[in-house]
Formats: sequence, structure tokens, C-alpha cells
Amino acid sequence: MNTGDRCPFWNGPTVKDYMASRRGPKEMEEWCYKNSAYYYNAIQGARRAPSSYSHLNYYTQMAYEMKGGKGASHLVKFRLVSSGRKENGLPDGDDQKAPWKFTARSGDSRSADYLKQEYKERLEDGSAMYHLQIQVHSASSQEDLEIFNMGKAWDEKRSPWHDLAEVTIFRHLGDSVTERTCYNVGNLPDCLFIPEPPSYQDYRSIGYLRCAIYQTSQRARLWSGPPKDEHAVKIRYSVTFQTADTGEAGYDGEVRVTITGSKGRTEPLLLDKSRIFRDDFGRGEEDVFHFDAADVGDLWTIQFDLGDRTDGWYIEMVKIEKEGQICSFPAYQWIFGGTTVRRGEAKLPFQDNDEMRALRALETQKWRNRLPWKIWKDKGFPSCPAIEEHTDLPRDLQFRDERERDMNVRRREGIGNFLLNRFFGIFDDIDSFHSFTEFFRYKLGEGEVPAVAHRWQWDSEFGRQFLQGTHPTIIRRVEKLPENFPVTDEAVKAILGRKVSLEEEIEAGHVYIADYKILEGVKAAEGRYVTPAMGLFYVNAADSFVPLAIQLHQKPGPDNPIWTAEDSYADWLCAKFFLKCADAQVHQMRDHLLLTHLIMEPIAVALFRNVPSVHPVFKLLIPHVRYTVAINTIGRKALIGTGGLADQGLSVGKGGHLVLVSKGYKEFDFEALKLPVSLAQRGVINSTELPNYPYRDDALKLWDAIKQFVEDVVRIYYKSDEDVTRDEEIQDWISEVHNIGLPQHGLDGEMDHHVPHEFKSIADLVDVLTVIIFTCSCEHAAQNFGQFDYYAFYPNYPMIMRQPPPRERGTLTVDHLLKMLGHTEYVSLQLATVWLLGRFSSDELFLGTYPHQHFQEQEALQAICHFQECLKDIEAIITERNRKLEVPYEYLKPSRVPNSIAV
Repeated sequence: MNTGDRCPFWNGPTVKDYMASRRGPKEMEEWCYKNSAYYYNAIQGARRAPSSYSHLNYYTQMAYEMKGGKGASHLVKFRLVSSGRKENGLPDGDDQKAPWKFTARSGDSRSADYLKQEYKERLEDGSAMYHLQIQVHSASSQEDLEIFNMGKAWDEKRSPWHDLAEVTIFRHLGDSVTERTCYNVGNLPDCLFIPEPPSYQDYRSIGYLRCAIYQTSQRARLWSGPPKDEHAVKIRYSVTFQTADTGEAGYDGEVRVTITGSKGRTEPLLLDKSRIFRDDFGRGEEDVFHFDAADVGDLWTIQFDLGDRTDGWYIEMVKIEKEGQICSFPAYQWIFGGTTVRRGEAKLPFQDNDEMRALRALETQKWRNRLPWKIWKDKGFPSCPAIEEHTDLPRDLQFRDERERDMNVRRREGIGNFLLNRFFGIFDDIDSFHSFTEFFRYKLGEGEVPAVAHRWQWDSEFGRQFLQGTHPTIIRRVEKLPENFPVTDEAVKAILGRKVSLEEEIEAGHVYIADYKILEGVKAAEGRYVTPAMGLFYVNAADSFVPLAIQLHQKPGPDNPIWTAEDSYADWLCAKFFLKCADAQVHQMRDHLLLTHLIMEPIAVALFRNVPSVHPVFKLLIPHVRYTVAINTIGRKALIGTGGLADQGLSVGKGGHLVLVSKGYKEFDFEALKLPVSLAQRGVINSTELPNYPYRDDALKLWDAIKQFVEDVVRIYYKSDEDVTRDEEIQDWISEVHNIGLPQHGLDGEMDHHVPHEFKSIADLVDVLTVIIFTCSCEHAAQNFGQFDYYAFYPNYPMIMRQPPPRERGTLTVDHLLKMLGHTEYVSLQLATVWLLGRFSSDELFLGTYPHQHFQEQEALQAICHFQECLKDIEAIITERNRKLEVPYEYLKPSRVPNSIAV
């Protein structure tokens, strides 16, 4: 853009005249008198000593062709108008008489670049505001070509200016950055075009020539690097590239790199390593190159040029040795043409210089383009990326080859077992509970029947699983018996072992409830059944956690009995089946899928979109969110999509499962993700009242260790609460999580989610980071990795019931129960599904394992070591405790807790 709404040239011949005028004042004077339009336009665009660039208006002058959404064609021009200030520096009478005499007036001692310096200082103290405006002219095939004449302004009555956007410029970019980001007239969005001229004489020739010349000259400058100084002192650089030892990480092709530092940048340096029979840069290899190039000072970045290749090269680390000093550049990403990797020291945005702050902004803008949001207001879900297929994700977010291969192997094994059982099920009827063990004949590895198959009918085992199983977060202490669950002393007196009333046991903290009210209104698929059941549990004198009573519907009445162990064997077992079936729906869709996968995903997406990889918060979180987007992208199709595993394998499948997720999100409270808050809200934090609850005991130890680790790392980089409030990157991150990622949809009955919208202190930041790391690692492990142990033997945890529940006592037999449970197809599918979901990958990284050296600072590395020592101590405590348990609780041993949600 330029000052003035018209240009001093408008076609090929006038460009030639204008270029001749630039030789000096005499030539300029001759040019002005040659054509009155030259004279007028020179005055119209000139500015005399303006006070600031921010006080000027800028015009494109050139007309662009714009295609509308419905195919309509328009011609448009744009301008930037200074916000709130009248343009100054307009030529006075003397200037207008002699526009060829635009030199500094006597007494003006300002430097030639005073405007640039003033603008830089202005941006350091604040920002510059403009209005972006558009002028629209309806195009016509009979259009007068004068409309394309850049030497004339359009009639503002016919084509008035309209506000298009507000533009805020808040950062000064260094020369090395602006060279790569400066405006290029040929780089236009799909809706804008430069009309092609029929000849050199045509008014449209200016835009066409600019497009060709600007693109060519910019490419040449970027390729050749800065002007070479033959007398510059050159030094030796030794550059080491570590290619990842994974899948297709290697690269075979020409590569150039440019090293940038505080004194400038090198010319592009060719990595010359021609090989005939294998990749130039092989998987798992370390390659060293030596260059003699100009001293660029303190090293900042290394930029890669792979030409037009799109296959990429996965680099883990680059190390540059210069004058005896080795600098590390952690990459851990796919490298393509133009990829820039920064030196490894973690920095907050206000600790960086202008060039590096601009690079931070470019990195996050790239992620915003690659990860657009999809808002699920119609379904009432958390937001997610607007990307349907795993292969369409940015490659850095896709599963690495080993993990994808492991998933495919497990999927094939599960499907194979499913098909075998389905085939043999044609001949084999399920005629007893023992028949369910036959489904492991063809299984998946060793073929061992899970241990729970030998004790699943015991009440003590049934209760134990609510404390030590794969869904240990549903129970709550009963403060007062719910009015809609009128259990009487008479009904349970034979079970209460302390010879006191139920009310006294409640007051003592011995009574707990699992309430599935959320299932009210959630429809089961045709031919399947589930109920919004309630189960009452009791810590008996032997400290066993046993069921007291079960009610299968929320509204009490004569056709909704309260079942207890005093009922018949078949009646009581049926009640336990339906309670477990209800638990399975809520576990899978709310506490597992929603509260770990779907809640953590938008937090990860917003992190990529707002926080650059050099930020210490990014370095801290990336091991814990690495694969979350990938597994969720697959899961939206394979798990909860039409015809997916939920449709096939849950009672609430075929639509009800999505309603359940939506209801769960309506009730979602971010505060409840804080483990101590959750345990207190559920009334289960007291180990005297509720013993033998290893989930609570182990999770609290891990929470404390993670929180201490997070605080140790955060305080290395943030010295005060003020540092947190002035860090715009993390403020933008949490604001986007609040507004877009985990939004309030405004649906009926939706609670305040209490997602923070800003960080006011170090404590605020530590709390949120602890929640993220704990949820992605420990909470997900607790909800996921016990699935095979408890779900694989179908009667223990039926996900589908095929008959409605009884409404009166004494009508059931074991044969009825067998018909209620899933037939061969359901049983085989459930076994295959939990086999797939409950296994670790061969490249799994467990809690505290950080092979990728994102952090370089010694203090941060010491914090990691201290965290690892804490985890070792926790592991030893859990191992010792487990020796005393009849059934060891292994799911929160640090050595079995993956860093991130990846399955």
C-alpha cells in the first residue's frame, strides 16, 4: 500500500517515464511538466515530515477482481485509515508548487529513518490502530477500462468505503523476518485475482507485472541470503542432525539450511550427502556437516529448505558447534521446506527479541491455519479440530508408525477372535455362566481367562470393583439417604454387621452410593436395555465394601423393587447385572471418553494454536498431549461414529451414547478435575471411613508429586505473578479454552463449567497444568487400562442387556439371566474391544519418562530428575501395599501409567 489514493503511473509506458524521473530533481521536474496527471499524482501521494507512520493512510490504488460466494464478480480496492487521528504531513503550498524539491527543510535535524525509529518505539510502548476498508465496484463485461486506471481514484459516491476490519499492529519485526513476511502482490486468497492484461499498454499491466517481478525478486533474495561480503571473517560450523529412529523418518533429497543469529544469517548451506542405494539421511542415523560461513553471532535458529518436496524428514535434534560452544536445537518434528527450529532454551514471550517474538507469532499462526475449530453446539460436546480423518491431521500430530502398527495388530487380533467366536457361536449355545469362559479359546495371546471369572458372583468382589476396578470414581458418600431410594433397616438388617441402624452407619461414614440418574431419558437401542439404576454400598466390620441394595429406576414404586442379597439368587444377580450395565455406559461415555479424551483434546488444540514450542509451558505439556488429537480423531469415527463400537457394543448405542456425552458435558465442572476437590466432593477422602480404596491413595500421591514437579518447573521461568499476567501467550491459550474449546453452549440445564478464562498468578497456572498432566496420564490410566481385566469376562460387566429388568420378585431363573446377557456376537465384540483398548504400545512412554530433550536448562533437568525419584518412591510404596492385597491394584503404578492419552 502507498500514501495517496492514486498512483503516479498506470501502464507500461508511464512506468518507464516514472523510473526515468527517479534519477534526480531535474528529471523529476521534467517528468512533472510532461503530463499534468504526473504532476497532480506526485503531489497527491507525497507527504512532508509526518509525525508518525501511524498517522498516515495507505491505499492499494490497484483494482483487484473478487469472486463472491455465489459467483458474482466485483472489482475492489483497499485502504488502511489511521484510527482516531487525522492524516498529517500533507503537502503545503510550497510543496505543491515544486514536488521535485522534497528534501529536508532547514532546521529539521531528524535522521532519515526517524519514522521507523518512532514507529518501533510506539509499538514497544503500545500499538498502532487502523481501520481496514474496502471499496467495491460491480464488474461488467462492458466495463470502461478507465476503472482500472491506477492514476485515477474511484468516485466515492458511487463506490463508498466500507469498514472491513480493525487492524492492530503491536510488534516490530526485524529485517530477517520481514524479508520472509513482506507483502507480495502475487500471494492472494482464492477469492481475489489480478486481471490479466492484453498488452503492455493496458491499465491492468501494472498488477500483472508486479505479481511476476515481486515473486521472482523475493525468491532470489531468500535463496541467495544476505549480500556477501568478500572481506567478512568466516568461521567453522559443525552441524549434527539426528534423524528419528522411526518409520519413514529418513529423507532422501537435497537439503539447504540457513543459520540465523544476532549478527545476521548465513547463506543457504547445502547438506551434500549423495547416496545411491539408501536415504541420504537414514532412519536413526546421526549426520555431521562442516561449513565455513560468516559469523552470525549468538545462534538463534536454523531454517530448512527442502525445495518443493512434501514427504518430509523427521528430525529429533540439531546441534551446532561454533568456536567451541555447542548449542542444541530440539526439533522432534517433521521438517518441510521453510521449517524453522529454534535454539532449545525455553523463553517467555517478553524475554525474546523482536525477531524471535515474530517467529513465535508465525509458528502459532501456522497451527491456527492447520487446526481450525469445530464447535459442537448442536450436540453439546466440547470443541475439536474440524478434521475428519487421521491422515488429514498435521503430520506432527499423527501417530508415529510403530504406534499405528501396534494398534492395527491389536485390531486384527481382536477382529480375528471376534470372527472365530462368531463362527463357532453358530453351534455353541451359552447354556451356563461357565460357557462364557469358552470365548477365550481363540483369544488374543495366551488365552487365559481373567481372574475375575472365578469370583465375579461374590458380593465382596462386586463391591471391591467399585473401589479397585476400572471405574473407581462413581461412588459417593451418603450424607442422607435419597428420598427416591427408600431403603429400610428391615430390608438390610441381615447385611449390616455392626448391629446398628442404617442411619447410624450413614452418620459413621460407612454407606456409599453409585447413582446413574444421568441415564434418565437416554434411550437404549432397539432390543437392548439399560436403567438409571442406583446401588447402595456398605463398609462392613471386616472393612469389605459390599452392596446393600439396588434399585433399577429412579422413581420408587411397587413395580420398582429394592433388591438385596436376601432376594433369590437369580433376582439379586439380575439386579447386579443391570447396575453394572448402567455403570458401563457411564464409565465408557462420560468418565472415560468425555472427562479424559474429549475434555483434554481442546486444551491440547488451543495449546498448539497459541503457545509456541519454545515456551516452557509447551515443553512441559507436549509429552502429555502428544497423541490426544490423533486418538480422538480416530475415535470420533471408529468409536462414537455411526456404526462404530459404541453403536454396536453399548445398550445406549445408536444415538443414546451421544445424548449421554452431551448430558455429561452439561454437568461438567473443571474444578472437579482437581483430584483433592473431586475426592472431597464425593466424600471419599477419609481413609478411616473408607479403607481399601487404592485409587484414592495412589492418585493422591501422584497428584502431589505432579503438582510439586509442575511448580518446580514453572518457578524457574516465572519469577512473580506479574510474569504470569503479562505472558500473552498463555493468557490467549486459556482464554481460547474457555471461549471456544470448552464453551458454555447455553443449553437447558447446562451448569457453569468453571473453566478459567485467565491466569492471575503462578498458583493459578500450576493448578491448571497439574490438572492437565494428571488427567492425561493418571486419570486416563485408571479409567482405561483395567478394561480387559474386568470387561473381558462378560457376566462381570455386561455392556448390553437383551431383556428388560423384572418388575416383581421371584420370576427369574438362571436361564432367564443367560438370555438377558449378550449373545455370541455381543460377547465377542466386547472382548475384542477391551483387548484393543487395554494394551500398551511398543513405544509407550510412561509417567516421568522424557527421552525427548525439550528442556535444556539445568534447573529444569534437575526438576525432572527429582520428579522421577518421587515416582520411584511411589512405585515402591504401591508395590509393597499390593503384596498385602488379595487383588493387587496396578493401574496407578507409575511404571504402568502412560504419559498421555493415546488409546
